[in-house]
Formats: sequence, structure tokens, C-alpha cells
Amino acid sequence: MSSWASTRLDKWLTKRIPPSNQYQLDVNNTFILPTRFGWAMTGLMLCLFILGTNYQNNVILMFCYFVFAILLLSMFHSYVSFVQYHISFSPLQANFANQDASVNLHLKHKPNRSQLHALSNIAAYRKTPFMFQYLDDDANIVSLGRFKRGRHTIGRLSIESIFPFGLFRCWTHLTVPDKLTVYPTPLAGPLKLRQQNEQGKAGKSKNNKVNSDDLQGLREYRDTDPIHHVSWKHFAKGQGLLTRDFNENAALNGWLYFNDYLQGDVEQALSLLSYQIIELGTQDACFGLSIGNQQIMPSKGHAHQTQCLEAIALYKHTDWVA
Repeated sequence: MSSWASTRLDKWLTKRIPPSNQYQLDVNNTFILPTRFGWAMTGLMLCLFILGTNYQNNVILMFCYFVFAILLLSMFHSYVSFVQYHISFSPLQANFANQDASVNLHLKHKPNRSQLHALSNIAAYRKTPFMFQYLDDDANIVSLGRFKRGRHTIGRLSIESIFPFGLFRCWTHLTVPDKLTVYPTPLAGPLKLRQQNEQGKAGKSKNNKVNSDDLQGLREYRDTDPIHHVSWKHFAKGQGLLTRDFNENAALNGWLYFNDYLQGDVEQALSLLSYQIIELGTQDACFGLSIGNQQIMPSKGHAHQTQCLEAIALYKHTDWVA
């Protein structure tokens, strides 16, 4: 029964407050009810009204009307101070399974409400897990907790305020439209990089280094210089023995294979791959990735590193092929 009610409520909230990257709080997406203190004040007002009516006591009735006026004024100001905000979500940044995820939330208020903005208490929280955090700046980072490897839907972020008198609670449930990608936790291990041959096929697994020679210029010949570095063209012109000066840079090149790291524990193998992808990315290496039935051709750069990390983050056991 509770599951059915939760599903119906979720559909109703989705219809009333459609998912979006930005929201302007108004009567369509804001809810307001008394707090516990507000309900107590309401009960006091009813008791005073019954007491004053039965005993025909004008003083008690005047005090009852005074409490009623305070409740109405509090409800009005609570709503006005809450709907002044324009809320927007920044794109979710991918993170690793051992890190706390967060969402960047921006609050903007109307220029003529700056004083109320400084005084009001706006708070954001998620019910699963329950995290309550006060927001008081134009840019706020709301913690979401830790997630497992994969791509997750954040769901709704609740924002509430009990300003100014604590008698009424205004709140809204805003859906974070983006999905959060969580990479496997990096785990240090030996590099297993398969050599790539001329036909583009991967050979045996080893640490493969390719030397790239960059000509820096000419200098006088030394006895320790290799003979094939001598510039015979300049020697034939009678300019003496000159050596071509090269700067040798070693760069890693090859393929990462998921099977090479799989020793029974899939998550451990993915963590080892995550570490190697990050390390190869920092070394500006040109590498490819083969995992399951997916192959990412060798490349380098931040975009390629992100593509490889997403591939291992979204890997499913059923995608494994020998």
C-alpha cells in the first residue's frame, strides 16, 4: 500500500513540477503548512475562540483575533520570502565511488528582497540518504553522499524555509535532471599494456615504449656520438664532422585489456583499469581500451580518458566476453 501511494505521489509531483535545470519558485511548485509551533498556535487560537464565545469575554476574543492576525501575517511573509528565489542546477560532475558526490545549486533572489535574503534560513536535503544543509550563499555545494559504480538518477532535492517566525514551513521538491556517473575507485597495480602492431591488432601484454626523435639542431662531433648521427651532407661540403642532436622522448602506446586484469573479482579489475587509465592520461599516452564487447580505439587527451572511464563505470557483468 505504501509503495502504491509513493508511486502515485511521485507521478503527481512529476506532473506538477516537471524536471528542469532551473526553477522559479511560485505558487505552482511551492507547498506551505504550519510547523509544530504553528499548529500549537492554531490550537491556542481555537481554544481562545471557544472560551471567549462561551463566556462572552471580549478581551479573550480580542486576544484570539490578535493570534489569528499573527498567523496570517506569518503565512504571508513566509510565502513571499520563499518564492523570491530562482534556483538552478549546474551539470553534475562525475566522481569516483570512494568520494562524496555533490550538486552545485545556485540561488538568485529579487533585487528588492536582499534584506529578506540575508535573514531567511533556506535549507536543502535529500531523504535517501537524509542530509540537511543550510544554504546562505549565491553558490552552494549540496552533498549527496556516496554512490556505487555506475550511472545514477539523483531524484528530488527538497528545499525548505521556516522564515520569518517559524510558524509556517514552505518547501518544494525539485528534480535534478542530470544523471551522475560514478567511476570505479582507482586501485594501484602493475601496468599491462598490449603492443599494437601495424595492422592495428594487439599482441602480447607488455610495457611498450615508442621513441620519438625530434631534431634539435647540429653540434660538433664527439667521440661518444653514434656514427649514424653524423651529418655526412655537411661533411661533404667541407664543414667538418657535425652531429645531428636529437631529443628522445618516450611515450607509452598500446591497448588496455580488461581480461588482463580480471583475476576473479570484477570490481577489483575495474578499479585496476581505472587507475591505469588515469595514469596513462597524465602521461599523455596514446592507448586503446577493450572491455567486454566494447572497444575504444587508441587516442589521448581528456575526452578520450573520460570516454574510457565511462566505459568501465557502465560495464555490466553480462557484457563480458572471453
